[in-house]
Amino acid sequence: MSVLSEVLPGIWKWSVFSEEKGLNFNGHFLIQGDESVLIDPPELDAQGLQDLHVLIERHPDAIPQAILLTNAHHDRYSFELGKQLSLPIFINAKDAELLDGPSTKLFVDGDTLFCGLKVINFENQKTLGESAFFLEDPGILFIGDAVISKVPGKVGLLPKDKYQDIESAKKGLLVLKDVDFETLLLGDGEPILTGAKETVLSFLNE
Repeated sequence: MSVLSEVLPGIWKWSVFSEEKGLNFNGHFLIQGDESVLIDPPELDAQGLQDLHVLIERHPDAIPQAILLTNAHHDRYSFELGKQLSLPIFINAKDAELLDGPSTKLFVDGDTLFCGLKVINFENQKTLGESAFFLEDPGILFIGDAVISKVPGKVGLLPKDKYQDIESAKKGLLVLKDVDFETLLLGDGEPILTGAKETVLSFLNE
């Protein structure tokens, strides 16, 4: 059963466990001001869908604007959910051709999207368009495949064979040195609610 839980004020998460990968695939629903968005949504069962509809109805002033994807491989349940909620799907322009379905809207590095989310595009990743979404206040970073967490409190990369050059992929994440985030909400694995930047930089310096 998919269950929506409020992990932080105004942010709900649900998860689908991947037996193949050995971790949770996570989706997030973010409310910020008078807008709301869904990020990398995995499948929702009937109860989960009902819970999401109830959540949206309880916040009528925060109108759902879009489904945001961190990369083309995180389309997951996006097209089904987009049809149900009549929402456009946003993806980095560099990943548009990889998306297995219609890409309705595109963004690029540095864009500011709904809810004040700023796009950070990482170089040398699994796909060219791998992106994170940064909410400056209060310092929350949503990441797809650029960083994963199989062990709570620790981060790592995808398997080596997912990259052309894993060391270049790791270096591509050093742009996070200039991003002031405290919390890391992941598409794959366990969230890090406090001290996330220190955790990530420690890993990148290994």
